[in-house]
Amino acid sequence: MGIEKYLPKLKLVKPIGGFHGVSAIFPTLKDVIDYEENNVRINRGYPRFVTHPIVKIIENKYKQKYGAIGAISCHSYEAATFLVVDYFFRLGNKIYFDKGIPLESYNMLNEKFPNLVKKTEMVDANIWFIKTRGEKFENDIKGKTVVGVLEDNNLKEDMKNLGFNIILCHDKKHDIGIILIFSIRYAMLDILRRHCGFNVSSRKLIKKIRSSSELTKRYEYNLRKRIAKLEKTTPEFCFLYSSGMVAVFSSILSLISSKRGKIIAVGSLYVDTLRILENWPKKYDLLEPVFIRDNFIENLKNCIDLNTAVVIVEMPSNPLIQLVDIGEIVRISHSKGAKVIVDNTVATPYNFNPFLYDVDIIVHSTTKFLNGKNNHIGGVLLLTGDDLKERIETFNKITKLKMDFNDIKVLSRNIRKFEERMEKINKNSEIVASFLNNHKLIKRVYYPSIKTDPYHLLMKKYLKGGSGLLSFVLKESTEDNAKKFYDNLLPPILKGPSLGSERTLLCPYVIMAHYHDSKEELEQLGYDFYLMRISVGIEPVDKIIRSLENGLKQLE
Repeated sequence: MGIEKYLPKLKLVKPIGGFHGVSAIFPTLKDVIDYEENNVRINRGYPRFVTHPIVKIIENKYKQKYGAIGAISCHSYEAATFLVVDYFFRLGNKIYFDKGIPLESYNMLNEKFPNLVKKTEMVDANIWFIKTRGEKFENDIKGKTVVGVLEDNNLKEDMKNLGFNIILCHDKKHDIGIILIFSIRYAMLDILRRHCGFNVSSRKLIKKIRSSSELTKRYEYNLRKRIAKLEKTTPEFCFLYSSGMVAVFSSILSLISSKRGKIIAVGSLYVDTLRILENWPKKYDLLEPVFIRDNFIENLKNCIDLNTAVVIVEMPSNPLIQLVDIGEIVRISHSKGAKVIVDNTVATPYNFNPFLYDVDIIVHSTTKFLNGKNNHIGGVLLLTGDDLKERIETFNKITKLKMDFNDIKVLSRNIRKFEERMEKINKNSEIVASFLNNHKLIKRVYYPSIKTDPYHLLMKKYLKGGSGLLSFVLKESTEDNAKKFYDNLLPPILKGPSLGSERTLLCPYVIMAHYHDSKEELEQLGYDFYLMRISVGIEPVDKIIRSLENGLKQLE
């Protein structure tokens, strides 16, 4: 039974987006809280947070076959290897690698962060990477962590008593990596996989329609060309990934090093981007990232220095829909030699083109507005020239986290009507924001097209439209009122996480993304615990408003 006996009961929820849907419906606020408090597990949800059923089948197969307490699948074997090597790449560790074990992940990390970890002989090492065919590991392993690199996946023997803490497997049928863990101590690898987005796409595991390599290349090139054109660059500087978080992780890791390791985050950031900044720099013995949450320009001037490698912003931010003066951000950053990353997922290239303001890297979760259907997962990273291309390609070559052909096909189809969708979403969002802003039971609306919004002038300066994401706080923001409002929302609003769909989605964002953060942490982030976030779709706007009215009238 393994780790399953420690898990809460399973609750079945309805997916949004079909079999490969990337969200799920939570009918009541109690359902959300039960999930966050681990009173229940759910069968469907955002794939980085809730493993897709067909991915779970494969993980369970490996777990049972080898007697592991957990199996963690990654989009590629190389990504699984990187995740494990990176996990142990921290100050003071000494690592031994058996002959024949690929060293690309170690070499890249060691080049960026020298003198942090030593590659040494077995007798001196505390971390061992050992090739195995399933034989019992006879060496004295007291005080050692032993990672087995499995050479033959057709073994039938239970491996839990062979002396390994972790075993790396290559599932060649699906071309994915499996990390088997034999101690609860290493369950953290599952969380780290989520943060950096190395999860397997469910579409990669389905039976594939045979396609020639030429057809695959043509699909991929045409998609890169389409996205590159939207973002005012060229296809050779457009990189497709298996998730948006891979694009974020790749951009950050490619830019930082021991020589230049300071990261500055401007404005609120998506939860897993925050987690990357909280965990990885510390692990690499770099300076703690600087989080600027107000007075963006003045504070950036005060804290940026010649050790700053990266300034990262979301445009606008999620969930507070903040905007920055990107022209000034770039000018200040470049004056110190720092690179600027813009996550343009929410604004979308329909409303904003960061490269017009000399930004260095653009990232997107293609899962969101670019796809617009809740049925694809992927990411994209874009550049404008060769300056950073080699660094990005090095990461890509080592991890092989390229978007799967099946996801490329879906995105290629859905992006055709991107501009048409965004035109409707922009218009609907302005009307919904105005309705909420003028409602007596709403305390605050976060949306820059509202004339009284603190970011309205920046929106007029930089954005064509406000895009489809907005947040709001009830006038009396209590759990009871949040329940009354949320539980009484009607179709067409779907009560579930994610954003950027042509179907309207609403969720209690802070409860879902920051439930376990302290009151002090939420105050630092500027979050009301019962903040609601709505991603407006293309349905008739009067129906969206009617649904909101039905929730609000319960508070009168």
